[in-house]
Amino acid sequence: MRTILLLTLLAICALACKKSEPVRPGLFGKWEIHRRYGSIAGFDSTYKAGNGTIMQFNSDSTYKYYVKNKLSSTGTFHVEINIGIALSSSTIYFDKNTSGEPLSYSGNTMTIGADYDDGVAAEYLKIAN
Repeated sequence: MRTILLLTLLAICALACKKSEPVRPGLFGKWEIHRRYGSIAGFDSTYKAGNGTIMQFNSDSTYKYYVKNKLSSTGTFHVEINIGIALSSSTIYFDKNTSGEPLSYSGNTMTIGADYDDGVAAEYLKIAN
């Protein structure tokens, strides 16, 4: 009886905790830039495979950013899933920034940012888990 009571109490405590939504395992790994597009100027650049601009997301909520295969920056990230009336979307926050970037990914393609507001979107292809 005590075991059941203890397990029930632990389950209630776990559900009551308020945290950011966990990052789905599909995000973890290395992603290489494939395309950047947007801004008021309307630019659109495509990059060849092997260009070395890589985002690496780790399961401990850390990231590494490489430019030409050289480490450029490191830090932490978290993802929030925003559920609206008609759709759900995700926002990624880097380091301790309070403003995030739209995030979407499916299969081997990930997009960070958005071009609908004169911003820039970066599309990445997954190259390693």
